[in-house]
Amino acid sequence: MRIFFALFVLWSCVNASNLLTYNVYERSDRVDIMLSFDAPHEGGISQKNDATSITLTINDLGYDKMIEKSINSNIIQELTIIPEKNNTLKVVLKSDKKVSVVASKTVDGFGLRIRSSIMQAPVQSASETVSASSLPATASSTDFVDTRYIIVIVILLFLVVLMLWIKKRLGIQTIKPASAASNGGGKSWLFNPKTGSQQEVNVLHKKQIDNQNSVVLFEYGTIKYLVMTGNSNVLLEKFQNGEVKDDNDFEKVFEENRRRLDDYLKLQDNKLSTYKNKASADYTPIDEMR
Repeated sequence: MRIFFALFVLWSCVNASNLLTYNVYERSDRVDIMLSFDAPHEGGISQKNDATSITLTINDLGYDKMIEKSINSNIIQELTIIPEKNNTLKVVLKSDKKVSVVASKTVDGFGLRIRSSIMQAPVQSASETVSASSLPATASSTDFVDTRYIIVIVILLFLVVLMLWIKKRLGIQTIKPASAASNGGGKSWLFNPKTGSQQEVNVLHKKQIDNQNSVVLFEYGTIKYLVMTGNSNVLLEKFQNGEVKDDNDFEKVFEENRRRLDDYLKLQDNKLSTYKNKASADYTPIDEMR
């Protein structure tokens, strides 16, 4: 029996790893202790905590001397490495704070990192953090968020109304051919009905002549129409192939048709005056008829 026990101890010593070097890396939020071995370490690691220290027991790891080292850190103040019998090594970390220690081997098994950091306070649940005194503050925060949403919606509505007003003010609108210029029968006098009634007429330019009449440049399909609108709708000119491209071209064609417009308006005024004079001349009082 003793022979088997001696063989087992000898086999354990042969297969155990040995500590070669150790290094201490101090950071503001942690302290790392790196242990390097001469062979891949396959032994187990256990941890024991008490009020002032944390002890890691590493099995199947040998070393030939004891080490004591002071560490200038607020996390770990002292490191002690104690070799024991049966290839067991103890690593003792002393601290005056509650410290969390995590040991992890390297991928190849030739090293072990022991990381120490200040233990964080446990996160409380929502039911524990909410108290009677905090309820009014939560309600106020919710009311503040609701108020901000209402303000944003009001601003958006104001901007929509403002855009509609600017669009109406500038006369930028899109109308259907049937509503743009039609006679009493509902048929278009300006556009060819064969092109279809689904196309839209775009108002490109508009210029006011007087209180009742305006000159408008429409675009329908590939053709542009210069029309006087108001008391009556009069087609002045048609343009194709980009003859009127910008405001300067529109001002030019407007001035070219200005004399025709003035003559037409004078003619309409004369007709209206003649009609009024004729109507007053044909009127006979009832007393004179008797």
